[in-house]
Amino acid sequence: MGRCKSCQKEAPTISGKIGFCAACLRRYGDEIAPEIAALHARTRKAFGLPEKAPQSEGGIPCRLCHHFCRLKEGEFGYCGVWQNQKGHLLGPNPQGAFVSWYLDPLPTNCVADFVCPGGTGEGYPRFAHLPGPERGYANLAVFYEACNFNCLYCQNWHFKLRSPSSPPVPTTKMFADLKEHVSCICYFGGDPAPQSPHALSFSRKALRLREGKILRICWETNGAENTPIIREMMRLSLNSGGCLKVDLKAFSEPIHQSLCGVSNAMTLKNFKVLVQMALKRPNPPALVASTLLVPGYVDEEEIEKIASFIASLSRDIPWSLLAFYPTFYLDDLPTTSRRHTEMALSIAKSYGLTRINLGNRHLLSEAY
Repeated sequence: MGRCKSCQKEAPTISGKIGFCAACLRRYGDEIAPEIAALHARTRKAFGLPEKAPQSEGGIPCRLCHHFCRLKEGEFGYCGVWQNQKGHLLGPNPQGAFVSWYLDPLPTNCVADFVCPGGTGEGYPRFAHLPGPERGYANLAVFYEACNFNCLYCQNWHFKLRSPSSPPVPTTKMFADLKEHVSCICYFGGDPAPQSPHALSFSRKALRLREGKILRICWETNGAENTPIIREMMRLSLNSGGCLKVDLKAFSEPIHQSLCGVSNAMTLKNFKVLVQMALKRPNPPALVASTLLVPGYVDEEEIEKIASFIASLSRDIPWSLLAFYPTFYLDDLPTTSRRHTEMALSIAKSYGLTRINLGNRHLLSEAY
């Protein structure tokens, strides 16, 4: 049971780690912002990551994502993988990255499984081997060990334990697992954004190696890449039959800042760009949205705003609503309730969205 420091309301859906309810965050966001920023700084310092995005005067600029860090000598970017070394910006490159991967048999629990060729056969025969789920084939699931967000509920937070001195993994090892039965590559993490030059390079080489064969390029991302980079990511997905999955974590800036430690302005801007690109290939869908239903924070107001935003761009964009599991710093919240999901699904339908999915159903609880 948490208590809001502002309105003194008590509820199981108020995190003691954040200290405020959603209503007060939205209402008093500017006043509360310094306390929220301090919270995120502490959670980053615990892992040796920069407490905020460096903007050092005269520093080398990094243009990969929404932070646009400027790094002085020896300084790391917000992501923790790019560094100014003797006047040069060094980090992941086509030869190696901070990455791990595995072969995931299809169909899998991909966010887009309900509409993607690997899970449904959509796009057969051009983009899928079978008219239904691609049983017998696999996804090369590539996990990038870095992120440009600081989500307090990160399900894969263990990547932050990586030592800054650990060497990049040679890309040749990844190519060794690009087996004949691999029909798609999906980049996730962390997030692909900080290591996007490596992902883009690997994708282009993989497509050349498999020219004339099915190999879909897919992404799971927070959508905060620099716009030219995310456009190139989408271009590769469009041409190969893959999709780009953007996590719309919250709509209100104070809620997003509280949950993720950063603004969502670039995500929303890029999503509009991606919708226009995705309309060029409606089948299989090239763009998929997802939202984690965080109890107490991604509430009715947030869901309504996200649904309205998506519908204003295209009612045919698939949207996957995901049940929440308490972990990392937000381990004091309950799992998503059935009432919460029913409300979210009802709102999505009321805006005329035509492709809605509920993921992680096994986590749903009856309470709250």
